[in-house]
Amino acid sequence: MSTTTQRLSSLLVATMFIVLLALMATFGVRSADAAPPVGGCPPGYDLVPVEVVVAGAGLEEPDPSMDPNGDGLTCLKILHTGSGTRATWHDNVTPL
Repeated sequence: MSTTTQRLSSLLVATMFIVLLALMATFGVRSADAAPPVGGCPPGYDLVPVEVVVAGAGLEEPDPSMDPNGDGLTCLKILHTGSGTRATWHDNVTPL
């Protein structure tokens, strides 16, 4: 695969991920069995359902670090780097 094709492919995946996040935030979609949020997120992070991160990253199942408190939510931050778009997350444990 050429460098241009790889870059376009990465850009497409990142764009789809961001669009998916925006749609999920717009419609407020949450898991039916999700509990109320246990905590909040630090500045710069958005509280999102774990399913959004799993779907956007193309994972089969959540990474254990996404939701140790089991409320179905995690804090997500999208990073735009010189080499592409990256996502970082940690569980929502910041007190409200």
